[in-house]
Amino acid sequence: MERQLVPVPNLRRRVIVLAVLLVPVLLAWRIGLVAQLLACVLPVVFTGTYRVSRLTGDRFDTQFRFGFVPISRDQCRLPAVVFIHTHYHVEQSWASYLLFFVFGPVQWLLGHLFDYLLPAIGGPYEIWLETAKGREVLAWNGYSQDYFEKNLELLRARTGAEVRFR
Repeated sequence: MERQLVPVPNLRRRVIVLAVLLVPVLLAWRIGLVAQLLACVLPVVFTGTYRVSRLTGDRFDTQFRFGFVPISRDQCRLPAVVFIHTHYHVEQSWASYLLFFVFGPVQWLLGHLFDYLLPAIGGPYEIWLETAKGREVLAWNGYSQDYFEKNLELLRARTGAEVRFR
């Protein structure tokens, strides 16, 4: 039985959003072909960057895609998982306040917007699987506490591993 960690990436919705974002770029024929191609890069990166993590039988498989291109794939056997490590990044430091003071609210807002749009690259919540051999595999990361709790419970139920907080 195959189970996928939430949220399940909806490829159809991503392609529709990509098409909508590319319409203005393709209609701007006066800027030239090279500029049009360069303007297509950002929408492709935004819509095509995601992680697919699934549990199939006694195996865990995760694959990261950047701009719809598969970049890295990691696998492990679920019975070999001895610990599930969770981590929550708290980024309230003096540096974040300094950035807000120096660069203003626009930089702060754009930073949080990029973090929200590309959760596969970041996010304060992380779930790592540690095998008996000491290898660590990133299972999930993102911004939703609800997704974090659902994925953690699914992994805990399927592996029987001890949960440790970093």
